[in-house]
Amino acid sequence: MTPASSIPSSEPPNGYADVRISADRVPAETQARQRLLQAALSAMEILAPSLEAAPLLALRALIEKPAPLDPAAWTEALRAAELVEDAGELLRSARHTLAERSDLRALASSLLPLIEKSRNRRAALSHLDTRRQLVRFSYSKQDGALPFDDGDLHVIFLHMFRLEGIALALDLGKRPRPLLSVGLPLPAQVGGVAECMDAVLKREPGETVALLLARLNRRLPPGLHVHTWTALPTYATPLGDLALRAHWRWELPAGLEDRVAAALTRFLAADTWLWERGRAKAEAALDLRGIVLEPRLEGAVLTFATRLGATQALNPLKVLGALFGLEAAALQGVVRTGVDLRPDPRLAQAERFEPKLKNMFEDAVLLGGGSNITLVDEDDDEPLRLG
Repeated sequence: MTPASSIPSSEPPNGYADVRISADRVPAETQARQRLLQAALSAMEILAPSLEAAPLLALRALIEKPAPLDPAAWTEALRAAELVEDAGELLRSARHTLAERSDLRALASSLLPLIEKSRNRRAALSHLDTRRQLVRFSYSKQDGALPFDDGDLHVIFLHMFRLEGIALALDLGKRPRPLLSVGLPLPAQVGGVAECMDAVLKREPGETVALLLARLNRRLPPGLHVHTWTALPTYATPLGDLALRAHWRWELPAGLEDRVAAALTRFLAADTWLWERGRAKAEAALDLRGIVLEPRLEGAVLTFATRLGATQALNPLKVLGALFGLEAAALQGVVRTGVDLRPDPRLAQAERFEPKLKNMFEDAVLLGGGSNITLVDEDDDEPLRLG
């Protein structure tokens, strides 16, 4: 798990769900989850007509089945909607079809100079684009969505934005990807009640937040529900960089209470509790006494916290398995109930940060160079709690 990064699953290019299932060297469990993901994406499509921009819908229809298309009019519509790069990525994702279709190859070739021009323009002006909007939305993952991992959720939410016609801004990579970031990923079979993602929209939606959330939740598969939608300055710190602690709740399966209680007593009495993560891991053993915090067993419910930062990639199922001598795959009922965040230093320095960023970027463009902006937070404020 990588904090605050876009995590592709089966490489869905530019937010277009194109999940391909390969039986070669793929575990049966992974294949089953991929089939479940594909079924969820298909169900999302038939819930309501797609609201994606018309030029991209026309291109999808053309890829699906050869049909008459006026290339000049279509290209002009793409340019007017600022979707040239999106169309290029969609054509790239259909590379298997391109190999068999001369009309699509010609279309892709004609877009190349326009794509290059659009990419150069975005690189020069993206930080000055006042139409872009960073949003942090919270959601829950429960029940039918538990089999999905963080990569699957990334695909599902990209699909949600596309089908609801909410265009995401692209990054500045060689193969531009939508700016949707998984802050603190969850593995498969682990739930969450206050999860968050960051998305950068090409422009702010025109409807109220209540109407927008209702529309998004109608589109999502069962087990996923968006709760809040918060607009932030585009320079806000990624969520993963602010996380201090994660809080967890585990409802023990019947018959495990005595075993867990005994192991927990030994854990709390130990000065160190080293976890050897296997020969495949090059890292040194981890001391779980410094990572697992405030464990408390009440009846058949274990609550605990885990320290984040350098160890935030730890799978809670594996941590519990290491503590109690259980197979991680057999653990169920684990839910992340909240996350403690430190105050965002960039928001605290908004009056100085925003004009400084603008001026430095303008200078860099004029000089043909680049700039690195480093912000140091020396405040020791109380953390913010999500959940």
